[in-house]
Amino acid sequence: MSETRNLRLMRALEGAAIRTIESETLTDRLTAIVGQTYLLLGYQTPDSRTLAILVAKIASDLVESYGFMTVEEVSYCFDLGAKGLLGDFAGMNMRTVTRWLKGYKHSDIRYQAIMALRAERARTTLPPPSAAYKEEHERNFLRSVFRQYKEGYPLDRLFPSRVYRSLQERGVIHHSRAEKLYAISLFKNYRPTSRLYMPEEARQAIINSKAMAWLLKREFDAMTELRFNDEEARMAA
Repeated sequence: MSETRNLRLMRALEGAAIRTIESETLTDRLTAIVGQTYLLLGYQTPDSRTLAILVAKIASDLVESYGFMTVEEVSYCFDLGAKGLLGDFAGMNMRTVTRWLKGYKHSDIRYQAIMALRAERARTTLPPPSAAYKEEHERNFLRSVFRQYKEGYPLDRLFPSRVYRSLQERGVIHHSRAEKLYAISLFKNYRPTSRLYMPEEARQAIINSKAMAWLLKREFDAMTELRFNDEEARMAA
């Protein structure tokens, strides 16, 4: 593996895991990757509906079976596949994509890059942070989001779904099933503004995200300060 290719793949391995990416963001990035792959293959990009169906299926398979990978790795994998380095090409379809992903996952190229990255980290990184450090880091992130929202930054750009789940896990916010269903009902008629076809599964995921953002906004609007339960207990003591 050339040094340039090795460095590119090492950087790709450092990206965010697919399972942590918002579904809408994942769809947008995969659409760009698939479109670029058609160009590399010398194929004409299909109509928007066909492309959307293929991207939706790829996204679903990635989340289910390759959630540990990064989007940058998928881009790298598709580049290798388009160059004929991951087996025979059988047209730009799910059969080919599945062969590419499996081939890349078990390839020497990926293994060597992972080993090189681990060696690099071993030379430069400190011992892994403690659970307490990770918790404080997450709380600082949540406080930062709350502060930015109060200063007027749009909530939909502050990862509202991730923030909602994190605050819910920490008991800072709590909503009954009825409240959640009501929030979902407010967005039940959502449709994408573009004319691109969107599978129902993807549409429902976006509706759920919008519902969480709506509930989170109500909570933030009612707060003057973001506090966690153990902080409340210490103040009351």
